[in-house]
Amino acid sequence: VGLDRGSGRSMRDVYVGGLGNVLDALPAGGRFVYVSSTSVYGQTDGGWVDETSPTEPAEEAGRVVREAERLLRERRPDAIILRLAGLYGPDRLLRKQPVLKGEPLVGDADKWLNLVHVADAADAVVAAAERAAPGATYTVADDTQTPRRAVYERLAELMRAPPAA
Repeated sequence: VGLDRGSGRSMRDVYVGGLGNVLDALPAGGRFVYVSSTSVYGQTDGGWVDETSPTEPAEEAGRVVREAERLLRERRPDAIILRLAGLYGPDRLLRKQPVLKGEPLVGDADKWLNLVHVADAADAVVAAAERAAPGATYTVADDTQTPRRAVYERLAELMRAPPAA
């Protein structure tokens, strides 16, 4: 289930309602791997976050994702939840167009980005499907702390764009 921003549907309709529809349609039993998001964590102090960290998202999007996780846990306590960080990789670059135009960074450029390469995320999904414990929750992210400014400066350099402001 993914959000198409042009569909006219709210994020809650898609993530919570859509997940409910999927769960209604699936037969009982079998493994269920759900791809969620690190947006369920609300920490902004730069501290390390893991599966035991509180899920108190500051943003509405994170609250909707957490609501979907709760629905899943109620209906399928055996489901495996993967909380993926922001995806990057071929044809998936964060803020590509604004970086190419040399636009200033939005928000605090010194905040940390939680990222994971698409290939690593795919490997995590396969590993979870094959051998994760029923009911487990995993946070899936690169293990390198990176401030937003450094990511956007490197993107600008690689794309031969003006430096990120």
